Amino acid sequence: MTPRGGACDSRFLGSNEMQRALVAALALLAAARLGAEASQPSPAIVALTLDTSGSIRPPDLERTRNLAQQLLEALPARSEVAVLTFDDESRVVAERTSNPEPIRQAILSVQASGRFTALHDALYDASRYLRDAPPARKAIVLVTDGHDENSALNLDDGLAVATESGIPVFAVGLGRVEEKSLRRIAKLTGGDYIAIGEASGSDLAARIVALEAPPPAAPVPAPAEAAELGPQESLAPVPAPRWRGPLWLLFVGAILLAGLLVFKGLSRRSAAGPAPGLDAAPDGTLVPATVPAMRPEDEPTSQDEDPSYSPTMVGAMPTSEEYLDKTITLSELPVLVVQGGPQSGLFHVLMQNSTTCLGRAKANDIVLDDVSVSGQHCRVRWENGQFVLHDLKSTNGSFVNEQRVTRHVLRPGDVMKLGETYVQFKLDRKKA
Repeated sequence: MTPRGGACDSRFLGSNEMQRALVAALALLAAARLGAEASQPSPAIVALTLDTSGSIRPPDLERTRNLAQQLLEALPARSEVAVLTFDDESRVVAERTSNPEPIRQAILSVQASGRFTALHDALYDASRYLRDAPPARKAIVLVTDGHDENSALNLDDGLAVATESGIPVFAVGLGRVEEKSLRRIAKLTGGDYIAIGEASGSDLAARIVALEAPPPAAPVPAPAEAAELGPQESLAPVPAPRWRGPLWLLFVGAILLAGLLVFKGLSRRSAAGPAPGLDAAPDGTLVPATVPAMRPEDEPTSQDEDPSYSPTMVGAMPTSEEYLDKTITLSELPVLVVQGGPQSGLFHVLMQNSTTCLGRAKANDIVLDDVSVSGQHCRVRWENGQFVLHDLKSTNGSFVNEQRVTRHVLRPGDVMKLGETYVQFKLDRKKA
């Protein structure tokens, strides 16, 4: 007969073995999950930029919708997608989000409209939109026939932003394609050109995933004075060097040597006579030398002609070009200043090498929180030595000094009315 205690021990041992097996299984599952997550590609941020101009036929528009939905499904988890469309003007119809449902709805609602194709404006807006997004793999998927009509910007404006920001453009050509233009866009930005008949959402997603991920942000080191010391470091006294005992002997010797050198210098100076500019009085004291009075016609014009001109004075005068270059000069700085409303006082510096966009959409340089302002209302750009305002077919129009304009050369003091918001063009003074 097996003792009762022995039976209990065997059951207890069996229970321990089961627990160890369960722990091991859970550890394997956790490791597998971590491995699967590590093998997943990092998410991307994609700007779907779709041509909705009248030149896009309904079958091509349907192909665009299908390709966009395939790409949305094939991108890595947690990827963010935004939808931009362009015809007479470019616009953001769906802000970037990792939730696929609003993006899917925006894709399905895409319709052809307008008479023109603002391709260059759309490329610029999409590039700026992604440039301002958080660090991630970024790409623009541009679906268009490649023709541009009535853009306020040049092609190089958008290409400059994309290339400087490291944002590749994957150009998909459809309809009567201007293939050379689309290949140039793709080549210069590091992307690819694909014809609509050869394009697939999974292929585009694979090309985007293959892009080099941005490096992680470097941690900011804490200031040295803020570093914490351990208990021993903060309390331990600094050991004195072994040679500290005879240090006072070296110090006294240095003082005696310095005194001896000063004494010798004074002795030589007194033996040589009074210093320049001083005369010896009968009692031996030194007095300022007497300089004979000069008539105006005898007044020298340079140091060489005036023997009484103090060389010490000349040495103290900083007359080098380096000194003169430190003179502060003022230059004029062109700015746009918002006047009135919740954004009163907001100002933006205008640059000659870039275009300034104004409107209600977040992609603008100057975002105007005004419901009467269009998403892309107007732009200001440098043309032939002057800043020029371009209205972008805004709903309520652009006015300068109460006159409605479509294009206007700005002068200092001009006041623009955009919706219910006033913006003034000024030249501020700044230190050069």
